[in-house]
Amino acid sequence: TYNSLSEYFNTDNSYGKLYSGFCNTSLQYLIFARSSRSADLHYEEASFVITVEKVSVKSGVYTVNYTISEKVAFAICDTPAESCGIEVEARISKGSDGSYKFDILAEDTDVNLLIEENVMDYLGYDYEQYYLKDMTIPEGFKFDNMYSSILKNLKAEAESHILSQEEMLTEYNANPDSFALKTKAKHQYNRDKAVQYSYKWVDGEEVVRNPDYSDYSIYGGNCQNYVSQSIFASGIPMDWNGDEQWKWFDDWSDTSETATGRSGSWSGTEYFYEYCCKNTGFGMVTETDGNIYSAQPGDVIQYVVDGWAHHSVIVSKVVYDDDGNVVDLLINSNTTDRVDYPMSAYGYTDIRVIRIVGYNDK
Repeated sequence: TYNSLSEYFNTDNSYGKLYSGFCNTSLQYLIFARSSRSADLHYEEASFVITVEKVSVKSGVYTVNYTISEKVAFAICDTPAESCGIEVEARISKGSDGSYKFDILAEDTDVNLLIEENVMDYLGYDYEQYYLKDMTIPEGFKFDNMYSSILKNLKAEAESHILSQEEMLTEYNANPDSFALKTKAKHQYNRDKAVQYSYKWVDGEEVVRNPDYSDYSIYGGNCQNYVSQSIFASGIPMDWNGDEQWKWFDDWSDTSETATGRSGSWSGTEYFYEYCCKNTGFGMVTETDGNIYSAQPGDVIQYVVDGWAHHSVIVSKVVYDDDGNVVDLLINSNTTDRVDYPMSAYGYTDIRVIRIVGYNDK
């Protein structure tokens, strides 16, 4: 059920109006996307921990930076979903009614990033160069018109994606055997090892990273780096042969055919997908763009926006109903760090699968 958040914002100033509309749009969209699926994604129980990192005050405006950890029991399964390291910046000031309210509430989650990108595009700002909280708001700007347009478009896109995925789900459950891997590899993928690694290097209460690798969280996200590490931990070797490479030895971008540097495919979501699609001979063997519900633990799910993968996650479990039908997948991820989170609960609704088969020696 949607309840407006506007009463918590200072809507007598432009930023309060901007973020009031932003948070309301984000909430309405997420409720729509989740309720449009056959999977029951309502919360049965939830708990949250807020850790304040920094507080400052200037000219009567309080800026609070904090992180959120959460544990949510979704109705689809008994396994609780955990998330941590969700970064939030709040700016709070006294409103015209004398009470303190939000001017800005910027929470770094997938659905908010999706809304933010649409707002920036609507206002003519480059999403790669600006933050919503730093923009200049035109005087007399019609916020309601912008948000109603954005919400309408996002709902239409989500409806189309979800309809297609519901058809995939029905097709898969009708005959799971027909979706068996058809591609062969000399060495099979050790899914258990990949999933074990994925659990070791993500946590629901604090952000953890393998110190043997760099952390790319501040460069747009550590998601693909984490997924690549998990696959490598399974025994699939790095590949520095030919034009299609998948390797990490240090931070420097390096596509020379040597055991040095880093390929874009190791830490870049779309570049990893390209490697999986194009690689032949030595290295990883995959099947891409099939039925997303054919994925098994250790396979990779990618969330796509405008044809470009924004986020990669690794499948941790498959959720079945009492009749043995697949209901959803659970995933582990970095940035946002999530453990056993329902694939379908994300705000991103354009989803593709990369099924890992194994690897070839040559």
